[in-house]
Amino acid sequence: MKYLVDQQELLSLEMAAATATAPARPQALLALAWQLRQRDSQRALSLLADMKQQLSHHPLAPQDLNRLMLWAALTECEVAALRCELDAAQAWLDAARAAFDPAADSLAAGDACLAEAGLAKALGQREREMQALEHALGFYARADDPQRSGLALGLLRCERSVTQTGPAKAGDVPTGAWPGDSEDASPANATTQADAISQALNEAAQAYGLCMRQPAEAAALFTQAAQTCLHMGLVRFYCILSMNASNCQLALGELEQASQGFEAAAERARHTGWPLLVGMTQTQVGRLLRLLGRGQESLQALNQALLQLRVAPAGLATAFACSELAYTLFDVERPLDSIEVMKEAMGLYRQWHSDINLALASARQARSLATVGRISEALAAVQEAQSLVAQHDYAALTVDINEALAEVHRRSKEPLPPPPDMTAPTATIHYAQCALTQGMDIKGWKPPPALLDYLADAWAEADQMTQAYSYSRMARLADQQESAVNAKDPRALMHLLSYQQLEAGTGNTAYEIPSTPAHTEPWMPPHGRLLSSKEQAVLQLLARNYSNKEIAQSLGVSAETIKWRLKAMFTKLEAGSRKHVVTRARTLGLLSAKV
Repeated sequence: MKYLVDQQELLSLEMAAATATAPARPQALLALAWQLRQRDSQRALSLLADMKQQLSHHPLAPQDLNRLMLWAALTECEVAALRCELDAAQAWLDAARAAFDPAADSLAAGDACLAEAGLAKALGQREREMQALEHALGFYARADDPQRSGLALGLLRCERSVTQTGPAKAGDVPTGAWPGDSEDASPANATTQADAISQALNEAAQAYGLCMRQPAEAAALFTQAAQTCLHMGLVRFYCILSMNASNCQLALGELEQASQGFEAAAERARHTGWPLLVGMTQTQVGRLLRLLGRGQESLQALNQALLQLRVAPAGLATAFACSELAYTLFDVERPLDSIEVMKEAMGLYRQWHSDINLALASARQARSLATVGRISEALAAVQEAQSLVAQHDYAALTVDINEALAEVHRRSKEPLPPPPDMTAPTATIHYAQCALTQGMDIKGWKPPPALLDYLADAWAEADQMTQAYSYSRMARLADQQESAVNAKDPRALMHLLSYQQLEAGTGNTAYEIPSTPAHTEPWMPPHGRLLSSKEQAVLQLLARNYSNKEIAQSLGVSAETIKWRLKAMFTKLEAGSRKHVVTRARTLGLLSAKV
């Protein structure tokens, strides 16, 4: 049997299973179940049950029965691993391996190794997973099966791309991939490259190496590979690659495209019922809700994701969920909780040698630590991130590192050594400006409004009001453009919220952190999301009839700073006076009735 077939061949198998009669029917049912194991696992199990019933009425010769039950056991193993029934998966794998001699049946031995790799991934056993993939590659080379060889090689390349120091290339063979490192042991390269799934996984491996260097190109490669995987029946890989493409689009500020990718992956994962995949897609839904300003819904989605992921030993999927939960906790002003959750994520990234994610998490953790005044810890986290970026050339992460350094210098009560090449009035401005400059060097990158707002505030604190006004205008324009994209079709947000409500079947939380009651505000038109956090603080005092001088004293800034913030608020809220600003804010839901 082929390891994978496309949709057209699957239709032929469907017709064959529907029309087959004894004694050919059990084989036809198994062939279809084998191809549905990673497409529709529940139906695959139903077909196997039907096959076993047919065998009770129409027994086969012992040798034929043994071959049939061998691949039935491998099908059961793969399905059980996807469903996180890990003990059952191991039992089916043992049963399958007891039915053949690896020296005499390289094809079955290779398929068993790929089944073991899937089980090892669910168990969080990376070394076992990599070893199983390498063994599968060796068996397939002896069996002369180009599709299986290409698949195993592609999977190895993708896994190793997580930690390699340079971008993967389509023709590269990972070190040690072929037993004995012999050219004779490898299949014909032309044949392997001609296979659709091999090409897709090669594209994915290249994309992994580019996602922190050239996110636009990586997004295109991930998207193309995802569609091929779906066509060939690898639903799990389709969802993962689609989410990776959406993450690259998020890095470029393409919120609309990213939301569509996340939603499609989440919906398909929900239909599979596979806990780890559901948890992974739910993590991305939580991330997107955070970026859309829905902090409480994001917390709910991420806790539900962790609830799904905790059914299996912690791995990279759990690390991703923890890091996203940490980001959301920081955004809803719970930095201490954020720091503790991120520690778990960073520990898992180290355990799995996921340097690219560890570098990003370290940079973000540094900013959280700086916020609560833990400057020495923040600097240590920055140094770890810088070391990983220098080692692997993760160009896109220099933006996060410089943002973290800006916050460290801003929050430090003791003067820190300024950067040697500083020409800006303060180190905070220097590093924030570096973040902006380096971001602009990344193809497709768009400056986020938050960074421009940060620069405006930093220049204002340095009493450089011309620059402050300039960055404030740029932040407002960037936010208006971002808001315009979101406002064109708010269905993306509504779909995510509807999906989130559908998934909210339990009140349990997956991560034990102190919860603070918070009112979830209704979705607001774009104007409401234009106010920065500092403008929101001014608004709260303005609503209490504070004068400009009193507001400046309360917030610890100059009266001139308050004046230009008010001017920005007048423009954003389309108001002509202080009283009108407060009225518009109440209308848009920015002020509660108690203020």
